[in-house]
Amino acid sequence: MKTFLVRLMVLGGSLLLSACAASSLPGFQNAYKSYDVPPSLVNRIKVKFREHGLAGATVVRDSTGRIQLAGEYRNEDEVDTAFLITQSIVGLKSTSPIYPERIDHKRWEAAAAQALADYTRAQKHAPATPVRRALVVGINHFADPYHLPDILGADDAVVVQGYLRQAGYQVTALLNERATQANITAAIAKLDQEIGPNDDVFIYISSHGNAPVPTPGGRDLRKMSIMTYDSGDQSTVRSTDRTEVLLHFQAHSVPDTLVQNLARKPSHTMRVVIDTCYSGDMLDDIADDSTAYILRANGGKSEHEGISLAAWTGEAYAAKGIHFADDAGKGAAQGGTVRTTIDRSRSGYNIITATSPDEESLGPKSGHFTSPLAPDQTLKGSFFTQSLFAYLEHYKGQLGPAFRDAQTFTSQTALKGGQHQTPRQYSTIPDQQNDLYQ
Repeated sequence: MKTFLVRLMVLGGSLLLSACAASSLPGFQNAYKSYDVPPSLVNRIKVKFREHGLAGATVVRDSTGRIQLAGEYRNEDEVDTAFLITQSIVGLKSTSPIYPERIDHKRWEAAAAQALADYTRAQKHAPATPVRRALVVGINHFADPYHLPDILGADDAVVVQGYLRQAGYQVTALLNERATQANITAAIAKLDQEIGPNDDVFIYISSHGNAPVPTPGGRDLRKMSIMTYDSGDQSTVRSTDRTEVLLHFQAHSVPDTLVQNLARKPSHTMRVVIDTCYSGDMLDDIADDSTAYILRANGGKSEHEGISLAAWTGEAYAAKGIHFADDAGKGAAQGGTVRTTIDRSRSGYNIITATSPDEESLGPKSGHFTSPLAPDQTLKGSFFTQSLFAYLEHYKGQLGPAFRDAQTFTSQTALKGGQHQTPRQYSTIPDQQNDLYQ
């Protein structure tokens, strides 16, 4: 769970977001690793399938013993439900990420066709005057305080919206009670309709993240969903059924695919910062055989998964020129940013997450900490978001050096507490052009 000390994730995703090689993404297993999922848990999965109307769904064991979805599904929503049920019972690592083949209605195929049509239409009706547009979402407290404890998302979002307005962005801010599922979905839809190919767009989200599920893209790409103020209600409070609570959250959260679709829209620049995370131990205070098995499969450790930035890439996004560079700097410039020669008239992307996979997004228990730039000043919120925007102010809008310094500060601060947190980014915008004031 994301708390004052820990913001666990994905932004999913993703709509938030971290990245690594496929071999370290959640769910990936080496061939020599085997899993011995008890038959009782397999039967429980099948019972839950029936309870939730998945009449054609079933599961099999793959070559390593993980539970793999099989059978027939009416649509992708049924597949998402089946994945979430399976993961909630046996855990992410014991659930195969292989997507089932027998699906009647494949939403992603229609989405791809729609994206192409939108691009063509936008090119024909591009507005002459560029506009700077931003969506900022942050939540401190939730309608369901039992499963979704208070965090400092709104405190972070207030800092972000203030900076963006100073940089000339038209900001739609949804904070706390205003950050409902309906309001966030409506704001995303409105922004989706308004974005023009000459616009600069900035999206910031700070909240809890719901469980990730695999996507049809393969290679263990995962999609997340973002918790809203009203994701939980009285029907979930103090529930002892992990699966039902997670399914409720899934149905009442915002898929990070909606944010991903915004990132795919033709624009001058698209910048996304996600400070949210997902933890499989969200309900690990519930002691049952499922929880015990998941702990055994993880070597006694709870599951912590970051939003997978890989879910933002792949074939559907390759044409956008998004590339990943690891922190070792293979063929990249400083800080893991890909330096490429880009015509300023073309679209550029900068997607940033507060963590890497299997990490937590951290902040002080009190919420307050000393600014890395001014020992006599105090910041309030997450280490990464607050330091990132403090450095942005210091570097007068230059996102490249601001990210690298915030990354270093966050990682070093985490290490002092015996933790690990390494913010990551994808970027196709060279440093000299990655200026929020340009």
